[in-house]
Amino acid sequence: MNRFKVPVLAAILAVLSGAAVLAAETTPNLLSLGDLEQRMTAQGITIKEIELKQLVAEIEGKDAQGRKVELVVDRRSGEVLARKPD
Repeated sequence: MNRFKVPVLAAILAVLSGAAVLAAETTPNLLSLGDLEQRMTAQGITIKEIELKQLVAEIEGKDAQGRKVELVVDRRSGEVLARKPD
């Protein structure tokens, strides 16, 4: 490996790890995957897939009537921010 690439790579990794620590310190308490599953199940949602983003979760599944739905859920409060048929 080129001798100049190693210090640059080390600097990039240091910045990225520092950003991750900062994000963890400044991000409010977020609901875990299990918490989200539990809350959605209590609302009659059968979950097919959950994609976690920083402050929201995108959930695909079926509602209590068996209709496909896509939900956007606030990971801080568990509130459903958007609901659309799939």
